[in-house]
Amino acid sequence: MEQELLVKMTDANQFSLISHTYEPKIQLFTLDCISPLHFPSILKIPTTVLHPNPAVCPIRAQRDALDAVGGHINKAVVPAAAVLKVFDAIHGLEKSSDPQSDLSGYLKVLDNLQEALQFLSDNCGMAIEWLDDIVEYLQDNNVADKRYTISLKKALDYLKELQNEEKGRLDGGLLEAALDRLEGEFRRLLTENSIPLPMSSSPLKDEQACISPSPLPVPVIKKLQEIIGGLIANNRLEKCKSVYVDVRSSIVRASLRALNLDYLEISVSEFNNVQNIEGYIANWSKHLEFAVKHLFEAEYKLCNDVFEKLGLYVWRGCFANIAAQAGMLAFLQFGKTVTESKKDPIKLLKLLDIFASLNRLRLDFNRLFGGAACAGIQNLTRDLIKRVIEGASEIF
Repeated sequence: MEQELLVKMTDANQFSLISHTYEPKIQLFTLDCISPLHFPSILKIPTTVLHPNPAVCPIRAQRDALDAVGGHINKAVVPAAAVLKVFDAIHGLEKSSDPQSDLSGYLKVLDNLQEALQFLSDNCGMAIEWLDDIVEYLQDNNVADKRYTISLKKALDYLKELQNEEKGRLDGGLLEAALDRLEGEFRRLLTENSIPLPMSSSPLKDEQACISPSPLPVPVIKKLQEIIGGLIANNRLEKCKSVYVDVRSSIVRASLRALNLDYLEISVSEFNNVQNIEGYIANWSKHLEFAVKHLFEAEYKLCNDVFEKLGLYVWRGCFANIAAQAGMLAFLQFGKTVTESKKDPIKLLKLLDIFASLNRLRLDFNRLFGGAACAGIQNLTRDLIKRVIEGASEIF
């Protein structure tokens, strides 16, 4: 037992040195959202654990017996005190770094916080183990009064239970609060810099793909990329993508709402009784072309710009979700409704108009919706074209 302690106590000095290297970094932490409430069980620690002097001082033993273990006790207390020092430094923060005003500084604070929490996670158990070994040494050698060593043993057992309990709460504590704030800044940047794109008053005449400018400023895109890097490092990519799709799809929907697209939801029975069907189909062709060449073209480019470092699969997946949630499926469903309407000579012209519109956008469809992520849109488009051709053949 004594040889094991000697080995551990040699490492104790290095442990203390490591804790001091974290202290300057921790001084930089400024997360006002952090408080002891994130770790409520800490408040329940008996005062004999936080302040062990009353439990240690009354030891009754001869001085020569204590001299042999005095150095061991000191070396065991040093790493435990180092852990408490790091913990107190984290929870003693009062002011907050603001990701909105200083994003780079906030990301550095986040890195330091991760390192400090990792330090605690890696070393709390080790410090408790050292203290536990010393208590066992006191018991085995009858150096201390039995009731005091029992009291210390109970306190250490409580610390072990508390450590296991707080490990399970780590994701809901310090780091989680900091990441939530960073995620909020990601949403704010997207929301405040995203503006619905108005439709031009004149119909589109050019059949070439109309490449819209990026709907977000370059500095904003760079900030989004920085935030994504910080969130990915903490396994929050899916949440990040969800926020992005939610905000951007709402912007596209806002642009489309201005076009008065209520006719897209018309049922087959209602469609058969409408007199001005030609007007609906003419609007459908114009609105679909605007959505594809302007709105979805812009979103396609923006997804690439924001998530380009993560690969094709990620950014195309985001774009596919935006297109599906923003209204692309409603355009295709309207075309399907036309094919299901009653057969008459006028319907042939309607079907030919739909086919002509889809044919004009064929290259755009293949480029924007050609990836595996857009399989749903591809299937609906193919089904619509098939229905149009079969419907026209039946009438003809």
